[in-house]
Amino acid sequence: MNRKLMIGRFVNGQSLLHRLDARAKLCSMLLFMAVVFMVNSYLTAALAFIFLIVIMRMTGIPLISYARAVKPLLFLLIFIALFHIFFQAEGTRLLKAGTFSIYSGGLEKGIVSAGRMTMFILYAAVLSFTTQPDAIAKALNSLLRPLQKLGVPVQRFSLMLSVSLRFIPALFEEAERIWKAQVSRGFSLSNRPLKQKAKMIIALLVPVTAGAFRRASALADAMEARSYRLDAPRTSYRTMTWAITDVSYICLFLIPLAAIWFLR
Repeated sequence: MNRKLMIGRFVNGQSLLHRLDARAKLCSMLLFMAVVFMVNSYLTAALAFIFLIVIMRMTGIPLISYARAVKPLLFLLIFIALFHIFFQAEGTRLLKAGTFSIYSGGLEKGIVSAGRMTMFILYAAVLSFTTQPDAIAKALNSLLRPLQKLGVPVQRFSLMLSVSLRFIPALFEEAERIWKAQVSRGFSLSNRPLKQKAKMIIALLVPVTAGAFRRASALADAMEARSYRLDAPRTSYRTMTWAITDVSYICLFLIPLAAIWFLR
């Protein structure tokens, strides 16, 4: 389980993306979201996918790791595609199966929508694989700092994000430990009806949730014992500095943005 669940994990490496400023990667993520939102056809989706594959290859991380990040959400992607295929009647009718008809417009919309969601997941994996959780929270705090003048609790939000990112691997490890303990006692999902599988998985989620609450309570007690204050002035061991590579990386995303805008 620990090897299959890749979302939220940092993969140590020496690639260009690993060395970039976390703020540059967050800004590039906003630009890539704009690119994905503009995708509306097979051609624009293929262009965005090619660009994303180039970015993934730049990380130096095997593509199988990105496939593992998408795998837990595969059911959601299939559902999105089938929903558009069977319930959107646009274009010419390609096939009629009982009460359902498949149209060319619905097929294109389903594939493109599932592809857009896949690209969101993959670039989120690029960000988490190449950036440590503390760096993400620190970069977000730096980018949102001007909003403090409007009364937005930026530090509170950054702390919540940092703790959440830290808890993701811990919860996976807790689930793996409980799973192995259950298997050693004869727990198995093979050759069981779907209803029983759902009940057994719920039984697994209960101790995982209880463990998460225990970890959160222990963390709160530790922070309180150390007199942690959210609004206290702090210094940073590692300072974030912009370089020409960070600006170049952000500008790189303007290429697919302009190309897809032109193709639309």
